[in-house]
Amino acid sequence: MKTVFSRVSGIVLAATLVLSGCLSESSQAEAVRQQHAVTPAPAPAVAPASLPAPPPQQQAPHPIQQPAAVFREGIEYTIVSPPIPSNVAPGQTEVTELFWYGCPHCFALEPAMNKFQQTKPANVVFERVPATLTPRWAYHARLYYVGKMLDPTGQRGLHSKIFNALQVQRRTISTDDALIRFFTEQGFTEDQVKGALNSMEMRTMLARSDEVGNMSKADSVPTIIVNGKYLTSPSKVGSEDKLLQVISYLSKLPH
Repeated sequence: MKTVFSRVSGIVLAATLVLSGCLSESSQAEAVRQQHAVTPAPAPAVAPASLPAPPPQQQAPHPIQQPAAVFREGIEYTIVSPPIPSNVAPGQTEVTELFWYGCPHCFALEPAMNKFQQTKPANVVFERVPATLTPRWAYHARLYYVGKMLDPTGQRGLHSKIFNALQVQRRTISTDDALIRFFTEQGFTEDQVKGALNSMEMRTMLARSDEVGNMSKADSVPTIIVNGKYLTSPSKVGSEDKLLQVISYLSKLPH
């Protein structure tokens, strides 16, 4: 009966680890292995007479300083090859968030990315780039860039207002008429909105979105790209706090 109970307990533990979804496969295997590991028998006692004389007392070594957190390629981040051309000056670090207004995960990440902007080092340049994986996503890229041109400093909070309109109010903004109506509600004239929508700057920005999306090979959002070379995401690292740690780590790697 004890043998049967032991086997059942092992099966339940393994099933719990798999269903939790929080541990990697290697961590699950290690936990199961430790559960079933046999405790080694203690070494036989040695008679006091056969023990060697203790060595001369030496000064205790200095404690070894623990290295900073190290994250692994293929686990917390991947390499973008060839790298995406950067828009920043030498000596600066570029952090790019690839997002979509229709994505609830991107909306949920906003507080963490706002925190990052407030605490990032001075040499780090943060850029948002709307993903253009589908025609609907591409139109939302226009929505973002019109807001960026009308509110270049971000003082009017148009980016957050657009997210709120789509994610909270459940508005549909997928045509020029709907786009113009939204921005005129924010106090801009129809001519201002149309001017931004049809500008050469809009075409340049959309080309940048296509470049980042295509070269990064990202097939989901939100995705974070550091210096055009390192790609990570909340789904890779497991939490928003850890994501900020990974971004900081990648910012210090060679460009």
